[in-house]
Amino acid sequence: MGVMREHVVRDDASMTSSTRPALTRVDTLVDSYRRLADVFHVVLSEQQLEAVLERIADTLGDLIPFDAFTIYQADENRRVLIPLMSRDKWAEEIMGDQPIYGEGITGWAVENREPQLVNDAHLDPRVKVVPGTPPDEPEALMSVPLVARGTIKGALNVYRLGDDAAFTEEEFDLAQRFGDAAALALDNAQVRAGLELEAQTDSLTGLYNHRYFHDRLRAELNRISRSHDSIAVLMLDIDDFKRVNDIYGHGTGDHVLVGLADILRQTVRGSDVVCRLGGEEFGIIMASCDAGDALGLAARLGERLGEEEFDPAGKLTLSIGIAQGPEHAMNPRELVACAEAAMMAAKARGKNQSVLFDDTATERPLGVDGREDVRSIAHLKMLQSLAGRLNRLNDVREIGSVIVNELRGLIDYHNCRVYIADGDTLFPIAFKGTLGQYTEESAEDLTCKFGEGFTGWVAESGRSLLLANAMDCEFAVTIPNTDDIDESVVAVPLKYGSRVSGVVVISKLGVAQFDEDDVRLLEVLAGHASVALENARLYEAERKEAERAKESLWIANALLDFSRELATIDGMDEVLGRIVELTARSLGSRRVSVWLEETPGGDLSARAFSGYDDGQRAHTESLRYPRALTTTFLSVDEPFKIGPEVLSTIDGIPADGFSFAVAPLHLDADRLGCIVVLDEEDFSPRTMRLFAGIAHQAKLAIQNAGAFDNLEETFFSTVEALANALEANDEYTSSHARWITDMALDVGRELGLDAAALKRLELGALFHDIGKIGIPSTILLKPGPLTPEERTIMEKHPELGERILAPIARLEDVRPIVRHCHERWDGGGYPDEVGGGEIPVESRVIFVCDAFHAMTTDRPYRRALSLEQACKELEEGAGSQFDPDVVAVFLRLAPAALENHPL
Repeated sequence: MGVMREHVVRDDASMTSSTRPALTRVDTLVDSYRRLADVFHVVLSEQQLEAVLERIADTLGDLIPFDAFTIYQADENRRVLIPLMSRDKWAEEIMGDQPIYGEGITGWAVENREPQLVNDAHLDPRVKVVPGTPPDEPEALMSVPLVARGTIKGALNVYRLGDDAAFTEEEFDLAQRFGDAAALALDNAQVRAGLELEAQTDSLTGLYNHRYFHDRLRAELNRISRSHDSIAVLMLDIDDFKRVNDIYGHGTGDHVLVGLADILRQTVRGSDVVCRLGGEEFGIIMASCDAGDALGLAARLGERLGEEEFDPAGKLTLSIGIAQGPEHAMNPRELVACAEAAMMAAKARGKNQSVLFDDTATERPLGVDGREDVRSIAHLKMLQSLAGRLNRLNDVREIGSVIVNELRGLIDYHNCRVYIADGDTLFPIAFKGTLGQYTEESAEDLTCKFGEGFTGWVAESGRSLLLANAMDCEFAVTIPNTDDIDESVVAVPLKYGSRVSGVVVISKLGVAQFDEDDVRLLEVLAGHASVALENARLYEAERKEAERAKESLWIANALLDFSRELATIDGMDEVLGRIVELTARSLGSRRVSVWLEETPGGDLSARAFSGYDDGQRAHTESLRYPRALTTTFLSVDEPFKIGPEVLSTIDGIPADGFSFAVAPLHLDADRLGCIVVLDEEDFSPRTMRLFAGIAHQAKLAIQNAGAFDNLEETFFSTVEALANALEANDEYTSSHARWITDMALDVGRELGLDAAALKRLELGALFHDIGKIGIPSTILLKPGPLTPEERTIMEKHPELGERILAPIARLEDVRPIVRHCHERWDGGGYPDEVGGGEIPVESRVIFVCDAFHAMTTDRPYRRALSLEQACKELEEGAGSQFDPDVVAVFLRLAPAALENHPL
């Protein structure tokens, strides 16, 4: 869509298109693609779409100076383009306009998925003017449709102004490549938004889920603690919902839940948060509201439900509990517990009513008699759950992480630190904080000695500490680079017997934010945590001892194990990767690489790495050494050492003072290679002999991998040729086989078939009808029923398929699958009339998928059945025509599978 208007002038606006320096291939091409690579890196790492698009615009503007720039996002359903960003004098008008597919130059480019370079855009007959912009301004336009995953994501428009404005073909090519980056950015943003929504949403009702409810409630409580605002929480439970499920079935129950969710959406304010917490329980968060507002909402819900019928279940009623923060609680779990207690009181009073937690009524289910009891019950439930989780963990850092995360549900804190003791030093193993100045603390800053600061005091004394204000503690130590602030602190020791094994510290802004109940709670938690940490330490010690014993055994059998492991790998890249990994492990080196000539006599380059960081790897991958140099070093047969003095004479080798061990590889066809190992320990003669054996095994593995790659290429060429032959004979058969293949693999995985069986299943499904190549087209495409003679001919195609595959050794295991794809479970199939377990499981899977596809697609002799009819036919044929286990799996997977593999 050629948008005609005066454009905003960039910083270099004094340069017109005629005076602007043109891009040159020699001087700027390398830099252009380097900058483009940087943009792709940003696209893959940046989370914010706006930042990515700004980076694309800035970089593109540096490489292709422009006068205006716009990026659109596509709305495929409405077939319109929505402006996301515009750098233009008329940006406001552009951002308010939504071009339609097919209209204007941009719409034409998007409709046809064809980039457009139009140097006289104002004269192009397709041009369409954005309302409110000048109609006749001369301009050049590059419009690039943005395509990702085969779908239009939007469009990128770049403009130059003036009578002589023009873009070159090189600039057009570069703009298209930037369009790829923009398309990827839009696609990533859409995928990320979808995943975030899915993680926050209940799949049945479309409401927010349990996780989002608690995250949002915590955020709102943090907000009101700063703003001195209030919040109301409603807990809703459907009365007698079990009766609905028992009498009318779970389908009706789901219908009721969805209907109630719709009513809740329609009744609450736009700022209220409605969530399904699980089962028939819902929660509502009303920010900046009090209990009176919540009671009003509850009354409106009751009136609305009184007007609604949920056929066939009839009318519904709700028991609603209401709690208000901060009056009732400031901790999310405690506030929810208060609302739940009120809801249970509503149940106890006879249901169909609302109860405020502060109500003077004495009904309290399960003995709940006030806020302190509610808090105790919530804490007890949390501690029981947390203790169970801690006892199942064997890693000290994972235990620390669970403590700091789960403790947040018990005590509202700003920061939590978990330390473990090593000698007389306390090291932090976990930290969680929301206070800005602490978020960049390092482990070094937090590490302290016994007796140092209040943390060290607790570790040394073995006693808990409650500080109303850490600033007033005489033995407190200020963490470097942090400000003096009023902060409440609780610190308790982790004790195993009489030994202190660590410390847990929590803090919160303000004075006297914790009480003795918080100390006791933290001490109970510390008791569980200390046992879990001690068990994890013992486990770790035993694991390391076992690893040392295994390491000794490994050294003794290193070469044998090396050859065995390489023998199980086929592809070249996988073999090379395994060589460097096993060599590093066997020789105890932290850096290993394999170098090969791509062709005999060609340059030597690095092909695989172990222990290289990104910078070292990038530099090493850029190195190339000609045969004239490599023969100087690699003409020998045995491994050798090469020191810094020799390395300094070779171009590209960093002067870092390291020594290396090198094992030459003399491969087939006079092709050279080598294994290079960082030699920091001055390898002993025994180690060098082991290195020689490793090099020999590596050489054999590399040669075998090359032969295997050639064999694989030949095999798959054969597969492709056979498939193409089948497709040429019968277009229906080709699409049929592809659908069967995808569906059969889904069923096979669900049945638990191993990788080898899945490969056989894949090939068998692809070729199950290949024998139809030998069936006359007059029979294959006959619009009516087959005669007995014709059916006899048709039923020979499984045998023909087996004979077609017979000359291919790699397909030997696939032949019986193809032969038996039309055998029935009861033995009434063809060609051999075998049944039950005598039929290969892969054939049984293909038979079910084949039958379903046949029933649900049009054939020359009949119309397709509906999906429901086809499923019913499979059910009726289970145990006679089809393997019942396969049918059960197929029907269970069918709804989701048909979305992934549509007919």
